[in-house]
Amino acid sequence: MKVAETKISGLILITPRLFNDGRGSFSETYNKQAFQKAGIDADFVQDNRSHSRPVNTVRGLHFQT
Repeated sequence: MKVAETKISGLILITPRLFNDGRGSFSETYNKQAFQKAGIDADFVQDNRSHSRPVNTVRGLHFQT
């Protein structure tokens, strides 16, 4: 995740890294540590986005307490 300040005071540009492969693409759109480091306080840990090609793609879901 790339965090960059802009010419507008208080405006931050956040660009997620996009990972592409034969299955589709994946990106982490929110990461609590990265946002806190940029001075943004939010109340969840992580958010991801994936896009899968329609043929023979299985993606796993993970859970932790």
